[in-house]
This record gives sequence, structure tokens and C-alpha cells, in this order.
Amino acid sequence: MDKFYIEASKSSPEVLYDPEEKTLSIQGESYPENSFTFYKPIFELAKNAIDENNGFNLIIKVTYLNTSSTKSIMNLLDIIDESYQKGNDISVKWYYEEDNEHSYELALDFKEYLELPFDIININ
Repeated sequence: MDKFYIEASKSSPEVLYDPEEKTLSIQGESYPENSFTFYKPIFELAKNAIDENNGFNLIIKVTYLNTSSTKSIMNLLDIIDESYQKGNDISVKWYYEEDNEHSYELALDFKEYLELPFDIININ
């Protein structure tokens, strides 16, 4: 599997998958016009990375998610959580800034819903 990269825009995050590091990172703000269209290739990438590598590490450093992006991230987390429950090696690291309570609370909600290893890390 090759590296995968989407450059950040005003309304969408940077996305990078590094197959050597087995890491998928999503960074920035996420409020694209159609979040499902934006995240659909990322869902496919996650499924392929799991199949090829028996898992990966997901790193999320988002400062803002609109409602539809939150649903898309939840879809991504559902995909990888299901795979984790089947024995694949998957973990999530969610980074947030101390003054961004929304990101922190969102991470707590996701963590409570999932079974996979999920670390919430303050970057301040």
C-alpha cells in the first residue's frame, strides 16, 4: 500500500497515511461541504490498511469538527473498532489543546463508545 495524502484546506483537515509507520493521521479543522464525500476514501483506506497490515495507529489532532464531520469520524472509528474486536492491532491517539473543551469532550464521548485502545492527550 502506498502513502496517502490529502492537503489541508480552509475547511478540511490534512490526512496522511504512512504504511511504513502504520499510521493514519487527521489534523486540522473539518467542516467540508460534504463530509461523507471527503471521508469516503479515508474509510476505504482504513479498511485496506487493516487488511494489509492487520491494523494501524490513528492519530487525530482536530481543532474543530462540524456535526457531519463528527459523524464521519464516528464512522471511521466504527470501522476500526470492529476490526480491533476481530483481533487487529489498532489504537487511537486523540490530541487536543487545553482550551478546546469541545474537542476534549468529543474524545471522551468517542472513547466511552469504543472498545479499542484510545488515548486522549493534552498537547499544551
